[in-house]
Amino acid sequence: MPRAGLWMNAVGLSVSVAGTLLLFTHVTNEYHSAIQDIGSIAVGYLGLILLGASVSITGVALLLRDNAD
Repeated sequence: MPRAGLWMNAVGLSVSVAGTLLLFTHVTNEYHSAIQDIGSIAVGYLGLILLGASVSITGVALLLRDNAD
């Protein structure tokens, strides 16, 4: 189970980093930052970041559960 926890943690961190980079590039791009609907786009990217964080926390929980046994 530690291997699954580590993989899940790595996947979660990767998704969070990807969402953060996408949000940063979208907001700093001159064309895309002028779009009026930037709020809903940002919420979508923040949802991706939170998804990655929750998957990462699940991986940590799996690691802690294995260490408790």
